[in-house]
Amino acid sequence: MMAPRKILFISFGDLSTTGCIRASQLAVHLRRLGWDAHVAIPDTPSNRAFKHSEKSKWVFYDPSARKILSSLGVILRQERPDFVHMLNPKEKAMMLSTIHQRQKFVFDWEDWTTFAEQNSIRRWYKQIRDRWLIRRASAVITASSWLSRYILSRFAKDSLYLPYACLPKEFPNPGFEGMQPVAIGMGSLHPNWDHDLLVEAAGVLRGRGQEVPIRWIGKGAELERCEARVAELGLEKFEFPGYLDWEPMLRQLREAHCLVFPIRRKELNLARCPFKCFQFAQAQRPVITSDVGEVRSILGDHAVYVEPTPEALAEAIYETMLRARQPDVAYDLSKHTWEQRAVVLSEHLQAI
Repeated sequence: MMAPRKILFISFGDLSTTGCIRASQLAVHLRRLGWDAHVAIPDTPSNRAFKHSEKSKWVFYDPSARKILSSLGVILRQERPDFVHMLNPKEKAMMLSTIHQRQKFVFDWEDWTTFAEQNSIRRWYKQIRDRWLIRRASAVITASSWLSRYILSRFAKDSLYLPYACLPKEFPNPGFEGMQPVAIGMGSLHPNWDHDLLVEAAGVLRGRGQEVPIRWIGKGAELERCEARVAELGLEKFEFPGYLDWEPMLRQLREAHCLVFPIRRKELNLARCPFKCFQFAQAQRPVITSDVGEVRSILGDHAVYVEPTPEALAEAIYETMLRARQPDVAYDLSKHTWEQRAVVLSEHLQAI
């Protein structure tokens, strides 16, 4: 009897956040397909304390700058995996794959942050780094079909298209009687993303005398700037509750009158797979967004698609908020399970 093939997922995130979901879910479902799959995670108090039924398949490494490579090296020598998977590979992946030259590495991009680099010298370096990583990889994975085509045209390298899938959590089913209608956006307030469109859309409505309650769930480097812009526009119904734990956040998504995902047409957005779209679909509320990149492949024809401008968003939000609360939307998520993603990944790796 042949021994099962082995794969080690190296994650740099915290198990309580979305940073480890891709690795942990693929590992869970690959094990059910007969793989010996482990996830290496940083040895931190929060990761040690995290409770999960698959905990026995986690291995911990020292994440300190001085010891991370040697700590991961010990794990590689102990586990001797057929494949090592790394998400959004950068310098650590370069160093680790240079040290372990005989190891097969699977490099997986959920976005392509080089597009966001404004400094010409740093962008030149990152382009060289990206080319090196793609040539070094035994298998390349992308979460965006556009990014797969980009890698093929620029680097002459085939890749496996493997989008994200549904959040492995139950969504609450609260009562809605007497609830004030509110439009909700959600996500990291990072300079690369397009939350400013929603703030400006609220300003358009304010200027028309049509301001409606809007809330953005999340935090990030742009929070203070967004709060200042809200004050500058004189908005009285725009809220920033900050970061929320899973339960209250999912509850608010379910309670929303509508959900809003502002996203511009730019390379950075074409190259990513917005995980929040799956959560919005799972929340089953009407979604106002733009037909950019992977969005339609997740939400299908059930979302309200508008041009990515403050004026278009404002119009759609106001029209939706004027109406009575709409019934839940039946987004088709039947093809967006981690089990299906693991089957595709397994077949791809078995052929290498």
